[in-house]
Amino acid sequence: MIDLADIRKKARAEKDVAAQGESGDAAPDNCAAVRSSVQGVPNAQAESLAKPTQVAVPPPAAEAADALERLFSIENSLQLASEEIYFQGLSAALDQAEEKSLEWLTFSLGNEEYALDIGAVAEIIKPRDITEIPRVPEHVMGIISLRGVIVPIFDLKRRLRLGVATSTPTSRIIICQNEEATAGLLVDGISQVVRISERNIEPPPPMLADIDVDLVAGVGRHQGRFLILLNLEGLFNAGVTIRQ
Repeated sequence: MIDLADIRKKARAEKDVAAQGESGDAAPDNCAAVRSSVQGVPNAQAESLAKPTQVAVPPPAAEAADALERLFSIENSLQLASEEIYFQGLSAALDQAEEKSLEWLTFSLGNEEYALDIGAVAEIIKPRDITEIPRVPEHVMGIISLRGVIVPIFDLKRRLRLGVATSTPTSRIIICQNEEATAGLLVDGISQVVRISERNIEPPPPMLADIDVDLVAGVGRHQGRFLILLNLEGLFNAGVTIRQ
């Protein structure tokens, strides 16, 4: 009976001899001895025993380093902002914060929306009895007494040549003041107070030429719609005002 351990030793010796043969130091007699030692063993078993055992050879150190580098290398798609880009963004944010904007009281006259600088609005009241006075422009409806102060009331529709105002449940009188005068403006209804930045205010377009230029301060854009911004000083001109 053949000792398997002895066969394995001889197989390893054959592998070493084969390696030496490739380098010019082969020993044919040893190989023959190994082959003769496996006689009498079944063919398949003998072939497996006589076949040199293949040993995994580790990759060179350089290839292993490349593999590790590929494994742990991450493509960095996020780039840090440069100092110039950072200060550009900061400057834009400051400009936006410092951008001047004004608040406007919006109201309706017919189907159109108009607005007045909220800083010129003293209060809003419901219509009341108006005392007519003679020899005044047609847009001056008369006067009222507001806490002991005589205030002229203007029909703003007539002042803007949009027809004649009629008093309805939604009508209101906007009491306005500038540095020297006070007057009330009768409008069809109050909408809301909006904030419009200066860059969203444009000068009056030529289509408003039929209205006195002094009456319109500009056109404001707010949430996709246009508002006609009125000039209070122009509205007070050619009317009856009460000096404070």
